[in-house]
Amino acid sequence: MILIPNRAGPARPLSRLALLVLTTAIVVGCATPRPDPEPTPDPEERPDLAELPAEVQASLLLSEARARPEPETARRAIGAVLALDEPTQDQIDQAEALWAELPDVERETQAGRLLGAQLAALQEDWERARERLGADDPEDPTRTPEVYSQGLSLHARLLEREGQWYQALDTRLRLDGLLVMEPDAHGENQHRIWGLLAALRPAQREQVVGNHLPDGDAWVSLFRLLRAAETEEEARRAAGQWRERHPSHPANSLLPDLLASHPLAVDAPGDTLVLLPLSGDLGELGNAILDGITRAYYAEGGQGRLIVQDTRGEPEAAAALYRRGVESGVDRIIGPLRRESVAQVASNDRHARTVLLNRTESPVDAPLTTLALNPEEDARAVADRADRAGWHHGLIILPEGTFGDRVASAYQAALEEQDRRPRDIIRIQSDDGELNSTIGNALGIQQSESRIRDVARRTGLQLEADPQVRADVDHMFIAGSASQVRRVVPHLHFHRASHLPMMATAHVYGGSPNANRDADLNGIVFPDAPWLFDRVSPLVGDENGTPDPETLPRFVALGMDAMRLSVRQDSVRSAAHHQLTGGSGTWGLNLFDGQWVREPAWARFERGEPRRIDVMGTDS
Repeated sequence: MILIPNRAGPARPLSRLALLVLTTAIVVGCATPRPDPEPTPDPEERPDLAELPAEVQASLLLSEARARPEPETARRAIGAVLALDEPTQDQIDQAEALWAELPDVERETQAGRLLGAQLAALQEDWERARERLGADDPEDPTRTPEVYSQGLSLHARLLEREGQWYQALDTRLRLDGLLVMEPDAHGENQHRIWGLLAALRPAQREQVVGNHLPDGDAWVSLFRLLRAAETEEEARRAAGQWRERHPSHPANSLLPDLLASHPLAVDAPGDTLVLLPLSGDLGELGNAILDGITRAYYAEGGQGRLIVQDTRGEPEAAAALYRRGVESGVDRIIGPLRRESVAQVASNDRHARTVLLNRTESPVDAPLTTLALNPEEDARAVADRADRAGWHHGLIILPEGTFGDRVASAYQAALEEQDRRPRDIIRIQSDDGELNSTIGNALGIQQSESRIRDVARRTGLQLEADPQVRADVDHMFIAGSASQVRRVVPHLHFHRASHLPMMATAHVYGGSPNANRDADLNGIVFPDAPWLFDRVSPLVGDENGTPDPETLPRFVALGMDAMRLSVRQDSVRSAAHHQLTGGSGTWGLNLFDGQWVREPAWARFERGEPRRIDVMGTDS
């Protein structure tokens, strides 16, 4: 320790920052003697920078770049800042200024663009990072193997931030072969490949197979085998068979850790804080979810305390209760539920392991995860099912309003990922007196009638012909509440469109079977919570007419799943191929945005009642 005298008292130790500044000054003074009148150090007389701490290297190179404003010295200084684990804002600002002062011809090279993009990424300015990085240019003389590799790595990070999982996987698979001589970077890239395989929806994962991505088929094959394995023995047997077929595949290095994750363990026991609106406008939903959480808590053995707090649906109250829970040291938290409450909690500075019961606008980082049942995920599931069935030209009928907007946006985004678009999107008011005409027009009935009249006029014949549904549509997607869909479907039957496959969101089913009410829905396929079909019928209330939580069976199931997932978060993070089958679906964790992603059950209305079609080989 270096001490400095204090005239007012005994010697006191230097602060770490002062010590670093003094060390830098000593090194600069000793290493670079500067004869008058030359003020800049001579790099040839300087000691080897590699022998100095990284912080000292960065400070020396920044000083040299300011004193000797040349492109080479600026690039070296920027690189030294980028190499620091935690550069200060001042160092970042200096590096930014040096990059901005580079001549245009230097900044516009691939190496120059990469430095600028890396600086923007360091500041989490992802839009500016993408703008600076630009496109790969194989003809650029600065595009060395190192520059190309670093550019691919940053490009993959940008795609991950944007939620473009398939494109990110493609990029990381191409990057993997370039990292063989860099063990740490290679291992990190492979773990991200594994995480991206988990982030893909099933239809996207199928696209990888046969699309000539480097080693893509083998990666997907291993992922599927381990995901399907229910026991440690099954996992080891499957891995052994895979290894025999792919003895030199890079994923072999991951196998020991992946196999060690079987069977999926429960995290360490501890107290669980539940934050739900048990009163107020969301009280019924909150109590249904709490019912499910309580059931699963006892089914899991009831280890640790279950602490329940009523947020009353108020975002400020939820945020205050969350902070208090974190400060008290609870091991995990489930909730809150309202979207605004979730946003406030996500913006907290401190977090415990948490399952938030709604989605956030931006990705969340560990230890937060998000869990939800929402129409957007139903829409994506419908898009995937259509793609896997080979239906590529859909007619989409959605209600006007926020619900329809959310479904339309999610459905179109899912199609864009598959390089497709819907044939047509029709927005309706289900109580519109012109609904039959609107639907007929969407189906092409008026156009067909016009063609019949035109042929009759040109031939002079009295033709009797039925107008035909447009031939450029191979399926329909109808979203809305159960009552809205029940108003729409009879018009589809009237216009003889029943031959087209029809799909809907879970909202088409009210949660309890009623063959008379739902007779018109026959043939409609929809995703939903498997728990609805595992029981004879949900309860409808007690003898006094008080609503029972079972009148909201999807949310009871969601609560059960939330509890089961909350006690396995750490285990799933260590091996993202693991799934948990629950009451509302089969859940996997997307490590990149913190979302629990659901694979729902599928059902079809037959004789007015929904029948599950995705078990025991009945899927069709």
